[in-house]
Amino acid sequence: MGRIAILAILLSTGISSAWSQSQIDQQLKEAGVCARCHVLAVMEWGMSAHPKAGTDCVACHGSSRGHVADERDNVKPDRIPRGVAIAALCATCHTAGCPKTKKTADCQTCHHVHALFDPNKPPSSKDERAGQLKLQWQSAAHHVAEGERLVKAEQWEKARTEFQAALREQPDNQVAADFLKVCERRLHPGMPGFEIVSKGWDTRTGLPLEVRIAGLGTALVLVPGGAMDIGSDRLAAARPVHTVRVDPFYLGKFEVTQGEWKALMGSNPSAHQDEKLANRDQMPVEQVSWEDAQSFVRKLNERVAGGGFRLPTEAEWEFAARAGEPLSAEGLARVAWFNAPEQSFAPLPVGSKQPNKLGLFDMQGNVWEWCSSLYLPYPYDVSDGRESPTAPGLRVLRGGGFADTADFLDPSFRHGVRPQQRLPWNGMRIARSVPANQPAP
Repeated sequence: MGRIAILAILLSTGISSAWSQSQIDQQLKEAGVCARCHVLAVMEWGMSAHPKAGTDCVACHGSSRGHVADERDNVKPDRIPRGVAIAALCATCHTAGCPKTKKTADCQTCHHVHALFDPNKPPSSKDERAGQLKLQWQSAAHHVAEGERLVKAEQWEKARTEFQAALREQPDNQVAADFLKVCERRLHPGMPGFEIVSKGWDTRTGLPLEVRIAGLGTALVLVPGGAMDIGSDRLAAARPVHTVRVDPFYLGKFEVTQGEWKALMGSNPSAHQDEKLANRDQMPVEQVSWEDAQSFVRKLNERVAGGGFRLPTEAEWEFAARAGEPLSAEGLARVAWFNAPEQSFAPLPVGSKQPNKLGLFDMQGNVWEWCSSLYLPYPYDVSDGRESPTAPGLRVLRGGGFADTADFLDPSFRHGVRPQQRLPWNGMRIARSVPANQPAP
């Protein structure tokens, strides 16, 4: 919900408007992730003495980690007190009852549950600051609109000036901040460790669509990021379907090949090494464990300026694999090598099939791909330690392989394996977060 829309609601409902922009922003910041959806509840809470007393959303509703991660309301907050339960919650702090009436029941009849004013008599005070704030936000919106027009015309310096002006009027304007990054990236497109391959760039992030690892030639494709529902109600291990937000990142255009592995590691662990193949170095490396993949990543980071290479998280992997519409049986056969016949029970050289809509090859089929994540129950929450390389437990593999049927190639299908285990159908694909831009040499 936009800030101007919030202000309009506050004024129309009679809630006090004697707040500055910084006060509103501070309340939203203190409420944390809850403010993403429950904006009005946060505004109401901010009017009470609760913030000063240190009583926030978590104090009353619990950490609600499942609810925060799910976002589809499949998982409710830890505590949602209603009716008589409201008074019991109030009593955890107000042990002597209401400070004014000493009552210990029916608190909600006199107090709004968040704002602590009489719900039958909402405040109606107004002042000129609300009008001034509205003008500031409208001015910021004008600068953003003009900046977007200049972006379309690829007038990057002028567009940057407009977005900077918008942020002076409204420092928390996320649209202006995001577009300012786009302008900076287009004005200074160089990124350490990367060579830009394509002339195309993503209009939302300002990032090049394809890059190569400097000195190695390995191609990576931009995954623009955003919000997406992942998981499947059809697959027990992928329930519930829930929303994830993925930052822009780069993902290997192909699975790591035997040639790339040999060049970096000095050996080839793969079970399928066909000396008769002219392009045998383009076969995907396999029979590598999760720990082997981590060793490859460490060596890559030692060799390439800027480092930052890693395995994708399973949320990132599924986000990238879901590019475009769900595939029919015929469509799947065009992009994936699976259910291999006995006489050719092996992967194909990478890129033998067609890419998905992001330009990524073999996201489904060929070899399973290790992810950084621990194999833990959904909903997905990176704060639970599943991205830590030292956490014990099974690690996630995604995408299915040449030996599997189509069911295993569902982008939501999750599979966990011991991190030390090496199997002849498990490989990897490299990922990298977007490195800070720098002036091109």
